[in-house]
Amino acid sequence: MDGDKEVVLVTGASGFLGQHLVKHLMIDDKVSTIRMLDKVPFHNHLGYIESKKIQIFQRNLLDPESCREAVKNAHAVFHCAALVCYEFPPKTEELYKNNLTATENLIKLCLEEDVERLIYCSTTEVTLQPYFKGGIVAFVIYGQESRLNTTDEGQLIFGEYAASKLKAEELVLSFNGTNLKSGQGTLRTVSLRPPLLYGERDNGCIAKMLDYARNRKNYLPKLAGVGGKQQTAYVGNIAWALICAKNTLKKQPQAIAGLSVIVTDDTPVEDLTRFCERITRDTKYRVILSRAIPIGVSYLVAYFVELLVKYIRPSKLPVSPRSMIAYLGSLIIYNRTRASISMDYSPIYTPEKALAIATEYYCNQVPDC
Repeated sequence: MDGDKEVVLVTGASGFLGQHLVKHLMIDDKVSTIRMLDKVPFHNHLGYIESKKIQIFQRNLLDPESCREAVKNAHAVFHCAALVCYEFPPKTEELYKNNLTATENLIKLCLEEDVERLIYCSTTEVTLQPYFKGGIVAFVIYGQESRLNTTDEGQLIFGEYAASKLKAEELVLSFNGTNLKSGQGTLRTVSLRPPLLYGERDNGCIAKMLDYARNRKNYLPKLAGVGGKQQTAYVGNIAWALICAKNTLKKQPQAIAGLSVIVTDDTPVEDLTRFCERITRDTKYRVILSRAIPIGVSYLVAYFVELLVKYIRPSKLPVSPRSMIAYLGSLIIYNRTRASISMDYSPIYTPEKALAIATEYYCNQVPDC
């Protein structure tokens, strides 16, 4: 260790958020060594200068002994590794194995190897459930952590994926304050809840929507009516929020230890189809939206598609149609007061900068764009 500099570990370092977290850790003057753990080889896809000592571990958290070396003597662990899968029908067993069992294994390693800080990356999707019992859409208006308690996992809009992330979050927070094996200190934990992310290396929802439009002469259907708005955040801002959480757990652990923290940025809140239109607006790939299709019609069609796939022509869909319609029809705006006050977090990328980066990535760098 270099003086008081820290050794940090990033699980899921090859992933979308993991790549950006490593990039921002490279300019964190409190860090001397960055360890990267992932099932797939790590490559610097963001083009940043590697100014810190790096150690790469191609390991699987489902084999915890193989990961012990990566955890040993680390001062802080960022747990970004997860199976992000919205498939229908859901891969329930794989989701719980990769998102819950792997997290449990990591917690045990942290306790055994005297890691004092564990920062878990959850998602706001662990809070999304219909506003009315038996309803379709969620209404989250400047939602705060204390008001977003999930009472029925079976009602979560994104089903088994969201449930597996919620279980993992609860597990991480339950171990806050647990004595380390050596008896020298305790494990402090926090769970950050970002909304849907966008930016370089995204191959998720927004990238897939734009790809769908490109394959249809830039036309994108506007499903689920006109009432929905979904909050998004630029991935670089959320990477910075994770670093703020690390520093807060060291300086003022009582502020966030054992808590979930919503982290957002100042990206304009609008429905995802409008967001896709916005980031392509001044390019030759500008998305053209169809007329709004009422949510009742959209949901009914989605329901019958799921019946067809599940019982008549068994196959896999990349996302549950009903979940997608419910999400697009929901009004989702979060309040990041806890992050701002307790973690001294504020976005380091302005909306203008973030959207310019997104336009460059989605319209100029994505293959076949």
